[in-house]
Amino acid sequence: MKAEMSIQVVYCVNHPKTETLLRCNKCGNPICIKCVVRTPVGYRCKTCMNIQQAGYYNATSIDYVVIVVVGTIASLIGGAIALALSGFWFINIFYGPAAGGVIAEAIRWSIQRRRGKYIALASALTIVLGVLLIVGGLRLPLLIAGLAQPEFLPVVAGSMLRGLFNIGLLIYGVLAVGTVYARLRS
Repeated sequence: MKAEMSIQVVYCVNHPKTETLLRCNKCGNPICIKCVVRTPVGYRCKTCMNIQQAGYYNATSIDYVVIVVVGTIASLIGGAIALALSGFWFINIFYGPAAGGVIAEAIRWSIQRRRGKYIALASALTIVLGVLLIVGGLRLPLLIAGLAQPEFLPVVAGSMLRGLFNIGLLIYGVLAVGTVYARLRS
């Protein structure tokens, strides 16, 4: 006697026209090769992976406010130092990542090592905000004078553009943003 095995055709929960033999090892839903996530303990669906990862996030909305305040203040200090070193722009190649590391640790300490989905992005944006405030803040009296006396406006605009394209400050900004993002990424 031949034993016949009948295989029941199942379809992916996300792609109803795709036949599959794979199942998530956590929830048991049928998933196709496009929906599978390989883990050390087997294949899981993306839904189960998102639920698992969301459990690691414990940051609150207050933490994001703290990130903006602490990150911007630290970035202003770091940007001022980078601006002072901008005559020796090559030093900022080493200073940018070091300052970014210090800023990342200050942010991590201020939010008590809580984790969140957008902490790295918010922290990186504070570096950009700090650099922009350094460029604009140092020229704020010129801007006020330019608005009061329109003949100074081209001088103020040129001054702000020169500040924005300060090579030392740009090197600091790019390297510090990269470092902060890499260190705080979840």
